[in-house]
Amino acid sequence: MEVFIKVAPRHYEQLRNQIPSESPAHEAIDRATRIDHALEGVLFEGYSIPCNGEQAEIILETAKKHFPEIVSDIEQAMMLARPR
Repeated sequence: MEVFIKVAPRHYEQLRNQIPSESPAHEAIDRATRIDHALEGVLFEGYSIPCNGEQAEIILETAKKHFPEIVSDIEQAMMLARPR
């Protein structure tokens, strides 16, 4: 399963600081790409973190402990990535 988690720049930096560099999830964070796009006049600036299921679970658990405001976004990204 490939998951694309989209987060704001401040959450990206916070995740980067909270997840240990030896963690598999840190590899995903290092591969993140900066995105800037507008959808129906609303500008989104942030990062897209491409990750596998294991990495997404680690990012989700970190968010649950430290950044509860992004948990639902991560869960939604994981749900969308699941095969139907």
